[in-house]
Amino acid sequence: MAEQHDRRAEATVEIHLGALLVEAANQVDDEIGALVDRHVALALKRRDHPGAEELATLTEALLTDCRTLANYVRAIPANKRPECAAAYLETWAALQQDGPACGPFGPWSYTRYLARSARDMLRVVRYHRRMEQDQRPANFIGRAALPPVLSEQR
Repeated sequence: MAEQHDRRAEATVEIHLGALLVEAANQVDDEIGALVDRHVALALKRRDHPGAEELATLTEALLTDCRTLANYVRAIPANKRPECAAAYLETWAALQQDGPACGPFGPWSYTRYLARSARDMLRVVRYHRRMEQDQRPANFIGRAALPPVLSEQR
């Protein structure tokens, strides 16, 4: 037996979630980018050798960043990737395969190379997003009895 509700019919509008999901994904991408920027800055702007524990934590964070960014770069269709993207992915593959060198500066140099790799791949991702946004029509906010408003006007 079907349930019946005594609620009066509400004026609802169906919207597609695609645009909302894209907007949410862009926000997540921005947060990931900001986190990667912080990790890269910690590695590249530092002039003294960090302690072993701090270096291990930063290296692990940069490895995670590089894995994530490599997936983003690979997800860009090959015909839309900048030419440098292939070289950045090769560099990342070499860093994964080789690992840190032996010696007192090996782990620190490895962390700095990871930071450069993350920075380069993040540039590719941001470039691609910028190109995609320039080619999309403007987002509109639907309002029932009023004309649409561009989302930038909010």
